Amino acid sequence: MKKRLWILVLLLWVAGCAQKSGEGTVYPRPKSIAVLPFEAACPGGETGYFSCPVRELIAGEIAPQAPQVMDELLRAILSGRPGFRLVSRGEFEGLWERALAEVHNPTPAEIVKALGQELGTEAILYGKIFRFRERKGRGYAVESPASVAFALVLFETRSGRILWKGWFDETQAPLNQNLLKIRLYGGVRWLTAKELARKGLEKILKDFPFPEGT
Repeated sequence: MKKRLWILVLLLWVAGCAQKSGEGTVYPRPKSIAVLPFEAACPGGETGYFSCPVRELIAGEIAPQAPQVMDELLRAILSGRPGFRLVSRGEFEGLWERALAEVHNPTPAEIVKALGQELGTEAILYGKIFRFRERKGRGYAVESPASVAFALVLFETRSGRILWKGWFDETQAPLNQNLLKIRLYGGVRWLTAKELARKGLEKILKDFPFPEGT
């Protein structure tokens, strides 16, 4: 009986490890990537800078500070890696206006091409936040757990095509209900939305096509 139980636990663990939060086709690695600021999804409709190609995520509550928090987390992860150009929010707003003025047919691909010409990079990395809900309560007395959902998309600026995409969608569950998430949560504790988002970024960037030489 014990042997069968251990086999079942092992199979569940392998199945859990095999599931990815997001994945995409990886073409030749770009040598330079411009990292755009995160954008919060608009509830009830797909509006904003780009129409996100990830359809698996449903928009929910997004804390006002979420874009800034996600920007800081991603920049910290990419800090020190060559090949990245970090674009500030103010700079990007100006770039976006110029890109729209330059294209006659403002499709996502044409806008990506125009942004690429302005930025001088082979690719751009765009992130959209679909949910960023902070936990309610502290310690073991948590009324509502943190919940985070976001997507990252890497566009090639020469063609406008998608090189890679990844996404993360997680609402922390009590560990006694989902032992497979202990590795993700980093132990038996309730995470803040920022901590959960950081773990999500680290997870999906494991198969990201970083520029050669990193």
